[in-house]
Amino acid sequence: MIFLQPIYLIGLALTAVPIIIHLWFRKKLDKIPFSTLKFLKKSEARRFGWLRIREIIVLVLRCILIALIFLSLARPQFKAGFLRSGHLASVVVIFDNSYSMAYGNNFEIAKTSALKLFSRYSSKSEFSVLSLCRTQGASRVNQTSWVNKKSAIEQIHQINVANKTGTIRALFPYFVMDKAKYPVEYIYVGDGQENVFADLPQELTIEENFYWVKIPMGNNLGITKVSLKDPIAISLDNYVLSVTVKNYGLDMWQGKITLQAENYVREQECEIRPANEKILNFTLPIALNHGTVHLYDDSLLPDNIYYFSKSLPEKMKILIIGTKRFLGSGLNPTNEVEGPFSFDALESIGSANLQRYGLVILNGIDEISKHDKIKLETFLMKKNKGVLCFLGQAVGDNLNSFINRCCRAEEYVSAKGYVTLDWVDYDHPIFEVFEHTAVLKNIKFHSFHKLDARKNVIAKLTGNNPFIVLDSGLSVVATQFLPQYTDIVYKTAFVPLIHRLIVNTAHPSHDHELYVGDQALQFGKLKAPTGEYILPEQVLLKPGFYTTAQDTLGVNVIAAEGNLKMLGSKAAKTMHIEVIDLEKDFKQDDMSTALLLFALFVLLLESLLLLIH
Repeated sequence: MIFLQPIYLIGLALTAVPIIIHLWFRKKLDKIPFSTLKFLKKSEARRFGWLRIREIIVLVLRCILIALIFLSLARPQFKAGFLRSGHLASVVVIFDNSYSMAYGNNFEIAKTSALKLFSRYSSKSEFSVLSLCRTQGASRVNQTSWVNKKSAIEQIHQINVANKTGTIRALFPYFVMDKAKYPVEYIYVGDGQENVFADLPQELTIEENFYWVKIPMGNNLGITKVSLKDPIAISLDNYVLSVTVKNYGLDMWQGKITLQAENYVREQECEIRPANEKILNFTLPIALNHGTVHLYDDSLLPDNIYYFSKSLPEKMKILIIGTKRFLGSGLNPTNEVEGPFSFDALESIGSANLQRYGLVILNGIDEISKHDKIKLETFLMKKNKGVLCFLGQAVGDNLNSFINRCCRAEEYVSAKGYVTLDWVDYDHPIFEVFEHTAVLKNIKFHSFHKLDARKNVIAKLTGNNPFIVLDSGLSVVATQFLPQYTDIVYKTAFVPLIHRLIVNTAHPSHDHELYVGDQALQFGKLKAPTGEYILPEQVLLKPGFYTTAQDTLGVNVIAAEGNLKMLGSKAAKTMHIEVIDLEKDFKQDDMSTALLLFALFVLLLESLLLLIH
């Protein structure tokens, strides 16, 4: 279909009038019959005939030239198929307002494209506009009924960018298909991240009426992780943060990464290859436990700032119930240097005030009273409290009932010779420092309790027997660390393993960080960066620092939201998605340039004819 601007067509028609008049007068006033040519010499007759023919050809060429000029001014455009003018349909518009659309001016391009798309539809068409993600403070854009074109345009203008992503599958329940007046078409306007199309409902593509208005993508870097390099090491002066940055783009990135905590600022230069990540380490004083990491980049801005808030392990007072032999020397190897732990030792819990301690160690005791069990359970309800239990030769009912939340002790086994550690979870913070060493491999264990534990096992002995089991402030070890049970007390792994077990048990959470889209249930009422208060059941929708009377909470955009990997053409074809390209399909195939070039050719041809005598 060819589209012309009507005003230029009128001008073209008016211009043809003087040409017609000219031809008519020329015929009346200057007519020389071809019959008179017989009185002329043959050469003169041929020359005169050629001049008359040339004059007619020149007049025709001039008419064509003027027509071409006015046609080019009319800016004719050719467009057929889906984007033809006056298209009539019931249209479900899925507008992508996810985090990745904040790249450059893509969001405004998407809105402009949607409005261009609407202009192709008849005024009688009906629309249902759905935003891919909900945003804070916005009226509900997702509609459950059809609206006219004017209302649909207003809804497009209301949509804002969200700091999270979404999927068409999650949006599918909002689709209104059963009350449509016309054939239903589905149009997704966005950059087409792969995850947006995950588990796309077949109902949308079975009739091949699903269209994707393709918005261009860019490159992006994201701070994927900021963590304590050693989360269960107690530092007395400085600690180390590991910052992981990933390049989601197709080009090499070079730039600066800056860490800032109050007035403390550190910068590092780095370069990251495409689709790769890099880890940088920053050293901070222990007094500064929250701040920001800045990534200087020109793409998606929200994940260029990471808000970190760390709960650092601190010096701890420990109560040992049972023998302190070897264990006490492991906690304080020397009296000359101040260590991270101090401890008291008692034969039984009795009337001890457990709240004075950060950790209680049950070291080989056979049984506890019901009153002791209640005291220990109450103790574990407090924040940053833990119980570490080394099982002796016997385990009484009350003690077994207490550790039952973690595991259950069964028969006591005296190995024929010894057993060793058959499996260790080196990804767990307790063991990660031992990953590239052999210090755990040759430790011998002569006796232990068989444990019934279905989860949270981080180490196993020969025969697939659980050795260490963890659960919410409670850690259970299948044996005691004494020479008659194991030679670990003579190994270099003894002291670091004891220290890491203690810190991990009493201080299991080291981050006060959440992500956009999470709920802050465990933190209670929060004050947002905007100054408003957020209730625990509310979803966090903006990155930044949220505060309570006791805590500072860092809320960030998940870096994977900015993974700008687009759905491929082959995948789109397989899913029966027709792609509408902004550069090609919205360009409308303007014919003006071709017409002007043709007009130039006609002008050159006329000039050539006039030069010929």
